[in-house]
Amino acid sequence: MTVVWSGTVSISMISLPIRLSPATREARGGQVHELHASDGGRVRHRRFCSVEGREIPYEEVARGVDTPTGTVVLTDEDLARLPLPARRVLSVLAFVPVEAVDPVAFRSAYHVEPGPGGDRVYALLAAAMARTRRMAVGKLALRDRERPAILRSSGGRLVLHTCYWPHELRAPEHQAPSSAFADRELAIAELLVDALSSDTPPELDDEYSTALDELVEAKAAGGELAPPAEPPLAAPVDLMAMLEAAVREAREDRGDRGGSQGPAGV
Repeated sequence: MTVVWSGTVSISMISLPIRLSPATREARGGQVHELHASDGGRVRHRRFCSVEGREIPYEEVARGVDTPTGTVVLTDEDLARLPLPARRVLSVLAFVPVEAVDPVAFRSAYHVEPGPGGDRVYALLAAAMARTRRMAVGKLALRDRERPAILRSSGGRLVLHTCYWPHELRAPEHQAPSSAFADRELAIAELLVDALSSDTPPELDDEYSTALDELVEAKAAGGELAPPAEPPLAAPVDLMAMLEAAVREAREDRGDRGGSQGPAGV
């Protein structure tokens, strides 16, 4: 795998050398490109200087920050001199319960591999965090950006997530709906959750990519795909009847026809 960061995890007086490699990748199939609609020519996005009015090579591209007195140009050398301890050391500031960080804050995931001589400390840390159900919180400088980082245990290995800063998270603009429920309603809703519960996530199919491939094949052959059927309009339903039917269907799908009965024989 491609190593994108190497450094040390520092926990009090303990140091663990690690290497990070990306844990995710974008699917390659079914890529949709930007084209000129009239002739199918590929649309290219070029680096264009607004002052000189010309395209410039990548070697002439720098980065900058706008200030009240003008734009300050920053080179790679300038950014490399930033005094960031997190550039090569992930200092663990605290171990928090796994429920303490909302997954909405997670940004990118990386596999963590122990560096030379770090196998035993790595395995011990992964086991301890798994047993205590806690995650390590620190900061990491990756690709010229310092970000919060979460180190967690998964199947005897460590996984690192870079996270958004708190000021980058958007608060929901709507209020959580509030309603009073009868005990029977809540009990049946809990039965539905129980009927669909699983210890492992279900296998999911990328239906969009499959449908896109079919569309491309049909267009290439000079045909068209039949338009999808419009879903029926939702009619007013009885919440209790809907929940009871959903529980029965979920149990039948799992073959749980002889299981315990819920409220009113559900």
